[in-house]
Amino acid sequence: MSLWGSGYVTDIEYSDGFYREQVPAYMALAATLGGFETPSLSGRFTYCELGCGRGRTSLVLAALNPEAEFHAVDFNPAHIAHAREQARRAALSNVTFHECSFDDLTGARGGSLPMFDAVTLHGVWTWISPELQSAILAFLNARLQPGGLVYVSYNAMPAWVEMAPLQRLIKELAAAAPQRSDLAVARAIEQIERFGEANIIPERFRGGAKRFKDGGKIPSYLAHEYLNEHWQPAYFADVARALARAKLNFAACSDLLKNFHNLVLAEKQRALIAEIASPELRETLKDFCTENRFRQDVFVRGARRMSETHRLQLLGALKLCLMRSTPESFEIGKPDGTRWRPDPAVYQAVFKALRQRPHTVEELLTLPGLPSGHLVGPVELVGMLVGTGIAGLYHEPSKAEIAGADRFNALTDVEPEAAFDDGAVIAVPAAGIGIPLSAPSYALYRCVQRGDTPVAADLAASFVKRCRDRGGHAIVDDKVFEDAAEALTAVTRDYEAKIERVVPVWRTIGML
Repeated sequence: MSLWGSGYVTDIEYSDGFYREQVPAYMALAATLGGFETPSLSGRFTYCELGCGRGRTSLVLAALNPEAEFHAVDFNPAHIAHAREQARRAALSNVTFHECSFDDLTGARGGSLPMFDAVTLHGVWTWISPELQSAILAFLNARLQPGGLVYVSYNAMPAWVEMAPLQRLIKELAAAAPQRSDLAVARAIEQIERFGEANIIPERFRGGAKRFKDGGKIPSYLAHEYLNEHWQPAYFADVARALARAKLNFAACSDLLKNFHNLVLAEKQRALIAEIASPELRETLKDFCTENRFRQDVFVRGARRMSETHRLQLLGALKLCLMRSTPESFEIGKPDGTRWRPDPAVYQAVFKALRQRPHTVEELLTLPGLPSGHLVGPVELVGMLVGTGIAGLYHEPSKAEIAGADRFNALTDVEPEAAFDDGAVIAVPAAGIGIPLSAPSYALYRCVQRGDTPVAADLAASFVKRCRDRGGHAIVDDKVFEDAAEALTAVTRDYEAKIERVVPVWRTIGML
């Protein structure tokens, strides 16, 4: 832990990632579903990412939005050096990376920043000190446009209540025998596992301890999650009231399904929560009902309710494309263990149409042959398809957008082995997002991109060998295969499914 880190892990870099919820169009979509007016977040707009890490999200967005102006902030010079080098290699002149602390943003170092239409904070709020939270609020007060949107994600209470004592224990164990943070957190988690076996950790915390082992997260990620001095999960009501100091109002959850009360609450729960006058408390009570561990929320500065007619017009004009293969039976699980099944006659017809080409929402809801008088409307259709990740937003990309995506995607050619080992993110201009690909999926993507005919057995053999050469094992559907023959069979079947169901989707959205 460095002296300049203000209690934050700085001796190892944060892992790369791309998060769809930070895409400007998806922020606007969440607010629209919530019934709020939003700024125009296509073409020319200004965007700021606070806590950008190594910059992947802002790099992808800058590549896909060449007319927009992007600024990304992180206080770790290693992160900013990496991001700037990537921007230089991809010739992205519309993104600027700032090495600066949040408390510098309203001082001399933040004076050159523009007014922003959108600001995002992914994995920042509940990992930093109250002083830095106040600095962020001051920045939003000074630099967010009226009507602008803020995306904030954070660890949510009360679901973290059984984990909080274990986080403290991990931090103390790591500090007791100092070493590099990823090694320290791995050692501490192994010690906690042995403490559980010896009944040192009480039974009521065992579920939390088990999550460390089953989470599948790499040690560097766990270090940034659990070793920070100011790690503190928060109740929604507290976050909402803090952001209200910057004149921000809650608009919607970026996890779109959580906005549909019939999917997250039982009928009696909905009735009782509806009796509560405070909107902050109503949303907090939802977290009690659903054991929601991680919130992803959109706030608006200056809430303006739109008419229902306007909302339906906006949603109807959206064009959707498939983002993954369609299910034969479309069902959505609910927290109480039951499942909700949307109208199969409507959704199967919609899936069939989307497998052919992108369609507007209005076209999908008026397809020939749909049941007369069906009750599926634009809010439900968009919420269900985009919320489950089956569909995404689509537009005809410009030449500049295609060129920017090509330059970003070419970055993987600089270190191809890293992409084959750890996967990659592919910028997709027609969908306006980056699509993360696992290592085996990336190998398939490159095979098809080269024009080769993919052979599942050959791809599987190469992947299994790569895993074993690096001292690891193949993982399929979260199951680890230590036996080489079993691994080859499982990976081959996985590739066969990808070739049949995933590759056609890649073609539909222009990835190939």
